[in-house]
Amino acid sequence: MPEQTRFIGQLGILFLVAAILLLLMDRQMVVGPPELNQWPFVLLSFIVMAGLFVVIASLAQARFKTLAKAQTDLEQQLAEATHELTLTRNNLEQRVERRTFEISVANASLNREIAERIQAETETKRIKRRMELILESAGEGIFGLDIDGKVTFVNKAAASMLGWEAEDLVGQSHHALIHHTRANGGEYPVSQCPIHQAYRDGKVHFGDDEVFWKRDGASFPVEYISTPILENRRLTGAVVVFRDQTAFRQPLCRALPAGEAS
Repeated sequence: MPEQTRFIGQLGILFLVAAILLLLMDRQMVVGPPELNQWPFVLLSFIVMAGLFVVIASLAQARFKTLAKAQTDLEQQLAEATHELTLTRNNLEQRVERRTFEISVANASLNREIAERIQAETETKRIKRRMELILESAGEGIFGLDIDGKVTFVNKAAASMLGWEAEDLVGQSHHALIHHTRANGGEYPVSQCPIHQAYRDGKVHFGDDEVFWKRDGASFPVEYISTPILENRRLTGAVVVFRDQTAFRQPLCRALPAGEAS
């Protein structure tokens, strides 16, 4: 049974009970002498109570309709909210899945890049070590210069011929240490040095009539080749390979005066 019908039925029963009570309370008027008969009063009471019942029932009916409409509106709003929430959740799940996939792809790419970089670094270290072994095993003296003419690396053969420790030469000016003076004792300006011209003009330069100076001030004749280093088409230094020619040109060998030896 609908809620509003049950409510109206209960309301009708209450009014009926009230009417019976009124009759019982006024029984003396109903059963008394004719001259005291109060039936018009009883009928009027029934009519008033019936009218009151109709009014209350109408108000209750209107209220139930209002409540029903409100309930319907709420149910519709709830359905719309549920639908919107479902769409939002589906959209969010799709975005999360898409983002998760993108992160997975990016992570895989990053892992691959890291692996490639590690492999490249390992290969670079291997090549560097191999080059160091080649340099150390070479019979000729080999050293590198940067764009400022400072020694960047030197092999054992070069350090041994020059009388220096390899680590003491790195970072020092090559020309100021071992190529500062000509074979005849005259000053050798760095601007005229073919070794340093290699990283200035980008050309390969040879020399076979000059001397290098040792740490103790003695000199020895050398034959050298200075090759420029190009990195991304930019001159960044030079590599010098030299050979001691003492056995072939002994007369060129001389020593600086004690005051000039470094």
